[in-house]
Amino acid sequence: MTWKNVLGKSTIRVAATALLLTQLFGAAGSVSAAGKDVEVHLIGINDFHGQLDTTSMVSDKKAGSAPILATYLKEAQAKYEHSLLFHNGDSVGASAPVSSLDRDEPTMEWMNMMGFDVGSLGNHEFDQGIAALKAQIFGGLDPKEGKVTHAGAKFDYVNANVIETSTGKPLIKPYVIKEVGGVKIGFIGLVTKSTPNKVSPAGTAGVRFLSAEEEVEAVNKYAKELQDQGVETIIVLAHDPASTKEGVTTGEAADLAKALPADSPVDVIVAGDNHALANGEVNGKLIVQAYSYGTAFEDIKLMIDPATGDVTEKSATVTTTFQEGVKEDPETLAIIKKSLDKHPELTKPVGTTDGSILRTDAYNNEAPLGNLIADAMRQADFGDKASKADFAFMNPGGIRADLPKGDVTFADLAKIQPFGITLVKLELTGEQVKTLLQQQWGTNADGTPNTKTLQISGLKYTADLNKPVAERVTSLSLEDGTPIDPQKTYTAVVNNFMAAGGDNYKVLLDAKSSLAGPIDLDVFYQYITDTAKGGSIVAKNEGRITNLAAATETPEVPEAPVSNESITRAEFVTALVDMLKLNEVTTAPKFKDVAADAAYADAIAEATHAGFIQGYGGNFNPDRDITREEAATILAKLLKDQATDKNAATVIAGFEDGQTVSKYAIDSMAKLINKGVLGTEDSKLLQPKQGLSTNDAKALIEKAVAAKAS
Repeated sequence: MTWKNVLGKSTIRVAATALLLTQLFGAAGSVSAAGKDVEVHLIGINDFHGQLDTTSMVSDKKAGSAPILATYLKEAQAKYEHSLLFHNGDSVGASAPVSSLDRDEPTMEWMNMMGFDVGSLGNHEFDQGIAALKAQIFGGLDPKEGKVTHAGAKFDYVNANVIETSTGKPLIKPYVIKEVGGVKIGFIGLVTKSTPNKVSPAGTAGVRFLSAEEEVEAVNKYAKELQDQGVETIIVLAHDPASTKEGVTTGEAADLAKALPADSPVDVIVAGDNHALANGEVNGKLIVQAYSYGTAFEDIKLMIDPATGDVTEKSATVTTTFQEGVKEDPETLAIIKKSLDKHPELTKPVGTTDGSILRTDAYNNEAPLGNLIADAMRQADFGDKASKADFAFMNPGGIRADLPKGDVTFADLAKIQPFGITLVKLELTGEQVKTLLQQQWGTNADGTPNTKTLQISGLKYTADLNKPVAERVTSLSLEDGTPIDPQKTYTAVVNNFMAAGGDNYKVLLDAKSSLAGPIDLDVFYQYITDTAKGGSIVAKNEGRITNLAAATETPEVPEAPVSNESITRAEFVTALVDMLKLNEVTTAPKFKDVAADAAYADAIAEATHAGFIQGYGGNFNPDRDITREEAATILAKLLKDQATDKNAATVIAGFEDGQTVSKYAIDSMAKLINKGVLGTEDSKLLQPKQGLSTNDAKALIEKAVAAKAS
């Protein structure tokens, strides 16, 4: 299964997001009885990521791209007498090449053309360091190679929780006041406190981020300053994650709302970062987020008493930017054309493949695509005038798709490495390299293996899986067979996720030195263009990794083995997704307890996209055994267009233990019973709370899929 997006004819860069997007309407707002309130609409986006020419699929329809988004935004503003346009961070960074190749100046130009009124910082604005951030916002020569001169933003940027260490003051102004329709609105900016963990250390050098407690104090302080200037309508542009599910809004933005006083003058908190939908109220504050990549925008409606400046009513809608029937904005198309004319290579395939460069079994063994990526990483230019690194290591969870057969575009490469993360060059001893390889073989809490085999370049090794982990690497050498010296220092390239100890590669935290460098996708793209030169892209297994399989006995097994082992929620969903051959989404699932690189992450994302699962409280509980009634609620979604023949309660009451079925599962279990999927004539027990064995689960899924097709 691969993360997958569909691209429009002008699309070069693929978006990395899965959207289950519908229009979500808040409570209706209206003019007050006195008829004197001023109606103001705040039109905004978040997490645009420079996706100027990127088309995404939303509910099987094309959505997004800046020319389409611009039309929606302009039409929205034209409807209202009083409106402001804003963005809430990550407008640049991890961008499409039509923007990133010119240091995101095309995106800044687009926002200036659109007439944005205010923007906030996201974590990706820090990707290239403070000097680059300031150049983009305030104008000037970009520090990266000195090839791009930024015009600067023609609108205000705000942030209150990033402090310049040299001055002890906010990096940029913490808030701004906008006047519209005779009323004043204050905007305070925040960025997620996780930013230092999301970008390279070089990206945040020279600044510090306020703690949660300090952040609340800052918001209260600046809100008071705004009130002292006669501002009672206050919006916090917080690039903090939030999501609303089943009417409940959670996340960092919700935590901030709860931490603020109930009588705080803050009216709205705009969220971001996790590319989700949020539209709900927490502790009197409206929290809104409109997914990402320009596939949606938020329209926040405020009714403001002009005499007091107070918000009397507030609501929001989140609208999908479907492309069908919408004319592309010509001014935006001109900006994109100018960039494409400057970089004609973006309109051409970067090479072709025979369909064999895949990530198959990359978690356990060497994979052709893993070799290709690791080779590209090893060649990365860190600006230190050094030769290529000795080694490169790529975690398998970061390889999100296969290279397609035939023509390969930049968009295809972006599917494979969609996160836009930074590469890091480390100094490691030979002994640390061996330890790193040992840390591939982890163990789950239940004692089962948790293997994440690193894809490698510059070395080769043999692992005897019969031996304990500490003794497993039996030979370790350079590509030419020269043994690696345990005491010698080598250079190695990894991504910043691994460099921070991600996936339990803790030894990397002890590296002698660390140098942050380019974005992984940029390096991958450059390597392909340099080596393939528009022709065949070649990669294969070369014996870099030799695993000697653990010795096992081969018992006689029946033709149809019976497994009474309970199946987990993640395993059940994976089996269903595999049987349905679902392959639609482009991003990892957003459940807090499902890691993006978990073996079952793709399946859970697919099931979420298909509407089979929702989770609870932001969690999915993937490792918990699934119950019969939980399985029923998932499988019943397959039969959503097939009405039950009898009243659900009556059906369930016909079973001896029907009263033990949870209320939420009654309709689902009844539907499966009526379709012959669940229960039999000679069984009067449903056993709703009982777990499912692997074999029972397989049989249940097969019946449900067959019923769907009938």
